Amino acid sequence: MQALPRYLVLDPKLDRLPRAALRELQSERLRAMVHYCHAQTPFWRRKFDEAGLKPEDIRSIDDLPRIPFCTKAELQEDQRLHPPFGSYVGIPRTHWARFAATSGTTGQPLRRVLSARDWGIMVDRFRRNPTVGPGDVVVALGPSDGLIGPSVSAASQQAMGAMVVHAGLYDTHTKIRLVRDLKPAVVSGTTSYLLHVLEVAAEMGVDLAGLGIRTVAAFGEPGGALSRTRERLRAGWGARVADGYGMTEIFPLGGNCPHSHDLHIASDIAAVQIVDPESGELMPPGKTGEVVITNLVGDSQPLLRYRSRDISRLATNEACACGFTGARLADSIQARVDDMIWFRGVNVYPSAVEVAVRSIDGLATEYQIEISGQAALPTLKIRAEAQRAGLPEAELAGLGDRLGAALKQTIRISAGVEILPPGTLPRPDGRRKMCRVVDLRQG
Repeated sequence: MQALPRYLVLDPKLDRLPRAALRELQSERLRAMVHYCHAQTPFWRRKFDEAGLKPEDIRSIDDLPRIPFCTKAELQEDQRLHPPFGSYVGIPRTHWARFAATSGTTGQPLRRVLSARDWGIMVDRFRRNPTVGPGDVVVALGPSDGLIGPSVSAASQQAMGAMVVHAGLYDTHTKIRLVRDLKPAVVSGTTSYLLHVLEVAAEMGVDLAGLGIRTVAAFGEPGGALSRTRERLRAGWGARVADGYGMTEIFPLGGNCPHSHDLHIASDIAAVQIVDPESGELMPPGKTGEVVITNLVGDSQPLLRYRSRDISRLATNEACACGFTGARLADSIQARVDDMIWFRGVNVYPSAVEVAVRSIDGLATEYQIEISGQAALPTLKIRAEAQRAGLPEAELAGLGDRLGAALKQTIRISAGVEILPPGTLPRPDGRRKMCRVVDLRQG
């Protein structure tokens, strides 16, 4: 059995390597990973053979584009044919240590198996730059069962000395009372749910911003990357907004820092590319496209050039003000390819609608995108809520006009607008990602 080295992860200097040293490190790890994939996994042997590629052909990180892409649909089919984890597993059953699964929001969930080695790498990556310590309390508002990010985050925070409270199964009112009484250093949850908690806390008369919370960790949805949404979170919770990024299929990969909203990707652990979502062509720094991730260290289910379906762009090659020299996704994740709405010849992303809604003072947190009419000639309507009940018709009309103008500027099409009373639209429950697109098209 071929094995990968036990890489050093804890050293914070890995985030600040000179460019040449980082490229050499990535090249060395990519060479080892390609040989490992070919030797240990039938899935990758087949893909290499189909591409006419031999492990010896990959000599440096510059050869990464020669490796074929890998997609979620491929992995789903592979797991169907080779249950339970697919033929891309590189470890024997005796090394299985942890289980996780994707959310299943875009099809059949992918099962994820982890070795103790990979689990240790993920925990150590979080511990590389400690954010909590003894005496700190962390409250996780979302579930953690079967989810890699929240589970690894909790394990690493406990390793740093903090007490972690898993509150995912509590109702929202109980969670708010718990946060009020424990006064945690960190609160985590999906972006939409963190905003919903602010609404309920205001109804309960609980001032979350006055509790001394240091950090609100938002994950799972791109909304935390949007400036207006981020500002609502920051003001409502009275804390810095930490935007995390990772994929169950790969690893938890990184987050922003106090100096920047860019996602700092641990580049000793993963290599990042941006490609055109249609052609697959590589895009230079600054150009928007689909994020492609290569796991450079994981032995459990190694993935090369995995198409994430997330939309972002690489920052320039200059180091961040915090000293980080690895790859950065500029301004975080902006949208997902799968969320794109093709409307009368125009691409519309829900995140662009969110930008418009958040830009209007007087609108509440929730919104809904309703597509109706005939498939060949659909209509688009944005439903949003007023922040206060009982507004006069003139004020409601004014909110609608302002939102309509903001939508025309952000999505460049005219959309219908409906302003609803507060509390009309569905609210997140903290247990699953929020879906705000309602497709009612006929034919």
